Amino acid sequence: MEKEKKPEFVVTDRRKFNVDGEPRPDAPKETTAETAAPAAGGAETKSPAAAADAGKAAPAVSKAESDRVEAKGPQQTPGPGAITETGYNGEKERTAFGGQKMEFIHLLDMLVQTAMMYAGAMEGGAERRVDVVGLRQMIDLISVLESKTKGNLTEQEQLILTNTLFQLRMTYMEIVNLIDRQAMQNAPGAGGAGRK
Repeated sequence: MEKEKKPEFVVTDRRKFNVDGEPRPDAPKETTAETAAPAAGGAETKSPAAAADAGKAAPAVSKAESDRVEAKGPQQTPGPGAITETGYNGEKERTAFGGQKMEFIHLLDMLVQTAMMYAGAMEGGAERRVDVVGLRQMIDLISVLESKTKGNLTEQEQLILTNTLFQLRMTYMEIVNLIDRQAMQNAPGAGGAGRK
């Protein structure tokens, strides 16, 4: 009988709030700059919240945690809207799972595939479903991307983006012209398919 393998990683729930937005009682406590290390001048500076909590006993910090905090230096408390560290490392994840680095071209490819789905190019069969409004919105979105990245792309990326937008706009015009022709053929009084 084989020995059970220990899990290679452990998932820890570090959310501070529950679904209703209430603080979780079992949420992990964070070490702030006030509790981790004294100020550089030797005098302690405390925030009003830290001063109010000064009467309470500080939680015991392990030697390993203390060494980790000292090695990182004083921490700054993130302000409202600040992005906290998630623990996700894209380079490490790609290496572990054999993926490739995401580039601008991959983003553009994803947007073009969505646009072509709206154009009906991804469907098989005799009848294609076209979403003209969705296609127009995707073209507009890629146009916004072009204007926002102007001057920040390589020559090759800029050329691909320009050609892609041209092709999508031509596809859009072909679809709109086809819809107009079909509407005119099926109109009452038109010669051909409208008469019996």
